[in-house]
Amino acid sequence: MPTCWSEPTGHDAFILSWISLVITLVAAIGGITAYYKLDSALILVYGLENCVDFFSSAIVLWRFYLPQSSEPADEARLISREKRASVAISFVLAVLGFGTIIASSNDFVNGRRQEDENINALYYISFVSIFVFGGMAIVKFRYADYLNSSSLRKDGICSALGTTLAASLFLNTVLTASTDGSLWWLDPFIALICGIGSLVYGLRGAYKAYVRDGLPVCSCSWWMYGGDEKETEMTNAGGVSGPMSPVSNGMMREDEEII
Repeated sequence: MPTCWSEPTGHDAFILSWISLVITLVAAIGGITAYYKLDSALILVYGLENCVDFFSSAIVLWRFYLPQSSEPADEARLISREKRASVAISFVLAVLGFGTIIASSNDFVNGRRQEDENINALYYISFVSIFVFGGMAIVKFRYADYLNSSSLRKDGICSALGTTLAASLFLNTVLTASTDGSLWWLDPFIALICGIGSLVYGLRGAYKAYVRDGLPVCSCSWWMYGGDEKETEMTNAGGVSGPMSPVSNGMMREDEEII
């Protein structure tokens, strides 16, 4: 079994984020472009979800990025980034949910559409996406558990949502072909459920960070620096408590609270 699976490091998470970044960018452009030709609410939501997943992957990429260095101050900086990355992805999930709800509601209003001539394209796009995004979600969850990273776990949720939408698009395509389009409402209905779930989960994470944990999420300085200076001073003075894992692993202190 390769070490990137059995014992993943922060560098492995960094490479995974790059791969996710490229795949989601291609899927986002393809999904939005396909919407204008295929006229399907789920494929539009699929494209928008990948736009959000792209930003989510970019956030995780930043979270695990560190120049070749093993300075304690750099290690503390990674810990600080984890908090901000986790909160940022919570907002990303909320935006994704809101956009999905609007798109699916609009499709309900417009009613049934003719998609028979494009049924094969929807079939192949959704089928391939199930395996691509499903595989990425599994790896992200594995890395998140091993590295104890809340931001990477939420990024995995974004990929899992993309997998769900792809599976829904595939199922809807098969049913549309077999029922002559009588189940057109299944497409926007599943998208609506996914949107509500994403919105609730994202707002819950933002609420916990701002209200329960008291993080200054409305402060620009916190987003820019996030207490890096304070943690750096503590580290240099030997004041950081709790065991610290290697920088290459990108793991948090045992006493660090996950958001």
